Amino acid sequence: MPVLAIIAAVLLPPLGVFLREGLSTAFWVDVLLTILAWVPGVIFALIVVLKPDLLPAGWRRQGPARVR
Repeated sequence: MPVLAIIAAVLLPPLGVFLREGLSTAFWVDVLLTILAWVPGVIFALIVVLKPDLLPAGWRRQGPARVR
């Protein structure tokens, strides 16, 4: 689990999601949550970074597997 993504998820939530998932639906949901209120954006970003299996399948990045 990349430490940089966790730090980014707290300081700038959409960046943390982008580092983990790229430009996916989860990224745009987090942008919206962060614009509406910062705390929901942080909570969602931490869920995406720490527990990506909780996301619906359609919200994940499509394409080749991520290199970990």
